[in-house]
Amino acid sequence: MSRNRLRLSRGWLLVLALTVGCVGFCNLLAPRLFSGFVAAYVAQPIAWMLLFVYVYRRFPRPGLGKRSLRVKLLKIAAALALCQIYLMVVAGLLDKFGRSPNSFKLSGIIINLIFVTSGLLAVEFSRNYLMANSLRRPSNSVAIAIAVLFTGLLLPWKQFPALDSGLETWARFSGSTLFPVMAENLLASFLCMWGGAWPAIAYRGTLAAFNWFCPVLPNLNWALKTLTGTLVPTVGAVFVYESCSMNMKGIPGRQKKIKPGQAVNWAITSALAVILVWFAIGVFPIRPLVIYSGSMRPTIDVGDVVIVAKRNPRLLHAGEVIAFRVPDSPVPTVHRILAARTEGSDRLFTTKGDANANPDSGQALGDNVIGKVVLVIPKAGWASIALRELFV
Repeated sequence: MSRNRLRLSRGWLLVLALTVGCVGFCNLLAPRLFSGFVAAYVAQPIAWMLLFVYVYRRFPRPGLGKRSLRVKLLKIAAALALCQIYLMVVAGLLDKFGRSPNSFKLSGIIINLIFVTSGLLAVEFSRNYLMANSLRRPSNSVAIAIAVLFTGLLLPWKQFPALDSGLETWARFSGSTLFPVMAENLLASFLCMWGGAWPAIAYRGTLAAFNWFCPVLPNLNWALKTLTGTLVPTVGAVFVYESCSMNMKGIPGRQKKIKPGQAVNWAITSALAVILVWFAIGVFPIRPLVIYSGSMRPTIDVGDVVIVAKRNPRLLHAGEVIAFRVPDSPVPTVHRILAARTEGSDRLFTTKGDANANPDSGQALGDNVIGKVVLVIPKAGWASIALRELFV
């Protein structure tokens, strides 16, 4: 039989059941049995600490790497967390900051410290046990499977959109919550596979310390949350995989070494992918829009992509083509300005599609203007239209 076969013992299944049960108790049962404070800051820490003590007493393996590698992983994990925090702070300078909602009285700090520490220890030692007792040798598929499992357990399910929510709502939830939680658990699982629970605790604990105990936090839009929450842990997981796979001497079933430059390529590809997403959703001063109607024919046709550049509404004039948001419409409108006027602090635009007989029924407010159309790319948006017709 293969040396890499799954080894799902009774102990493994019991730890899995206890972990799932603990999450269910904390999220579903405790709020019904106890008052808000007792449920969150008494019942939950007790449940987590009981799980931690049980798993810790079973002494799971400390990771597949040698002791020297585990020490290095501790430093790497902390460095990745600090890098992610730095990226969040820089993003906050580009966007905005806000006051932390957490209490900074001594009693509040102690309560929050117990709450965060208990959950962190229980989750990471459970992850370590499930990881270390699954296979006899390293396996990326198991690390990813464990990451998916803990993503499902740690997601804030109360924030899940309704099934009939629009595509934009799901995109915002995925970008600001789902993908960052998944990326964080992916890195934690790779750290756990090679170094045991403590490197994963060093990474997630450093992030938790910043988010829970810093009085001022970056208040980012969902696009920036996507970048800061996914880029560092995703590239970090690739880096850990490459670095540790080069230190597999003495481990049965040694995997084939990957090329040294592969992690760099992954990092560059990830960064380019995030930049492309940023460009598409308008984080940069320019963004693309797909045209879904023929109201601007023959200047702009269905399926064309227009590049829209942000402009001060007061600098826009009649004859220019602009993109603007319309209430109750998920798709921006792209029409030509017929007239522009200023009323107090507001800039108002009368607009019309080149193919329409009459001007638009309402005036576009300057605050709703996305920008000015500076480039038209013919027929580049047909793939987007096809996907929209398929899923919407």
